[in-house]
Amino acid sequence: MNNNIKEKKGYGSFFSHIDSEFFKDFPNSFIPKNNKLFYSGRHAIKYIIENINKINKVNIIWVPEYYCQHVTHWLKQNYNNIKFYEVKPANNSYIIDGSNFLKENDIILINNFWGTSECLINYTEKNFQIVEDHSHGWLSKSCIESNADFCFASLRKSVPTPLGGIAWIPNGDKLGVIEVNGSDYFKNIWTNISNAMLKKQEFEKKEGIDEDLKKEFLELVYDAENKMHNNYDLFEIDTKHKVILKEYLKHNYLDFKKNNFEKIVKLINQNNKFSILNNDTTPFGLTLLFQNIIELNEFKEYLIFHSVYPSLLWPNNSIKYGYFLNIHVDYRYNNLDIEYIASVINNYFQKQ
Repeated sequence: MNNNIKEKKGYGSFFSHIDSEFFKDFPNSFIPKNNKLFYSGRHAIKYIIENINKINKVNIIWVPEYYCQHVTHWLKQNYNNIKFYEVKPANNSYIIDGSNFLKENDIILINNFWGTSECLINYTEKNFQIVEDHSHGWLSKSCIESNADFCFASLRKSVPTPLGGIAWIPNGDKLGVIEVNGSDYFKNIWTNISNAMLKKQEFEKKEGIDEDLKKEFLELVYDAENKMHNNYDLFEIDTKHKVILKEYLKHNYLDFKKNNFEKIVKLINQNNKFSILNNDTTPFGLTLLFQNIIELNEFKEYLIFHSVYPSLLWPNNSIKYGYFLNIHVDYRYNNLDIEYIASVINNYFQKQ
């Protein structure tokens, strides 16, 4: 088995520091007009909701029944008018039947599941607002060609910056003016995650495993994540951080994922344990759907043992949707890495 990833101490969690010059041959032509940048996707969606609420008092905010548990919790801490609707995250052509539940002055949050969703909805009367979340589908077709009333994305899922969120109106209109805070709270979080990214870069370059250095950058990230989860204020992004974010937004990170996804799908042997969410044009990653959580957890532990670090999408959701595991295939991976990951997957299921 190729030990290429072991030598790099494993990937899969947050990005290490990388200069934007690395992506100079991968330009991004999609920068939404009149967008507004934030430190997080949560700030972006709150900004949108507050803009809508300023014009017409919002009735119900409808959130997908299957959704990121952290964002769901955060929204419920901010708003007491949250309700949930059924989705089909594995069906990219699923049509939400809005006519069954949407009322006047409602907001419906539609999630672009891992860049595969077409974000379809039907309704009888358009007297509500559609807000699309493209956090896991940045630069996907549904993101670029959206006809929603508002869109937002958490950028740090795809863009290698410490933090980042964006809100925009697809028709190019400007977002309204809502009061935001200007304290150093999120400036400090940015600084800490930036330091963690630099430490991780150093860690990856070192010979052998520096456990102390690893502990340092992980503690910085865990502390920053905890502070983000437990803060519900709306913050303005600092000017110098906005400049950095704009620089990284000039690049197309999806091309790397697309190429690696196409390669790894061809290498993985068929098995009866999971299905692949097969979208070869706009993948967030190699997303696998399991029906058994025990089998998923055993497989996940095996991957981690072999220095492949997947992410569970998402815990604490209804079991009726199954269990989704994402294996990263972004710009950090070359052909040898992809071959290694595929061999780890195939070897595991050959032993079953």
